[in-house]
Amino acid sequence: MAIAVTFDLGSSGLPDTTGKESIYQGELALSGNYGGSTTHGDTCNLSNPTSGAVPNRVEIYQQPASGTAPGNCTGVYCPGTTIANGVVSFANGGTELTGGSAYTGATSTAVWKFRAWFPRGQ
Repeated sequence: MAIAVTFDLGSSGLPDTTGKESIYQGELALSGNYGGSTTHGDTCNLSNPTSGAVPNRVEIYQQPASGTAPGNCTGVYCPGTTIANGVVSFANGGTELTGGSAYTGATSTAVWKFRAWFPRGQ
């Protein structure tokens, strides 16, 4: 099972476009299947309505509710060979989390958001 990706295509006018890129944002719902030492993360399919290309850049960040302390974890998108087989890897203080620890504590309860830049015209 992979991370569920929800693209925000509502009234915010997304995707935003520049001359060379389409910029999408949305939310990531973690699958609970982080994988092992060979995958280094949870599969994340970033297929979108306008581009079949692997994104040029992806930012992953937490958006805690007001009055809630953010977790100390960071998420990094690691591109795959296709748009469908990239992974999100999580680390705490620079140390990668393992399959047994990745989806415990703050990582599992955080609201994870993303912004992705895709090449246009592909």
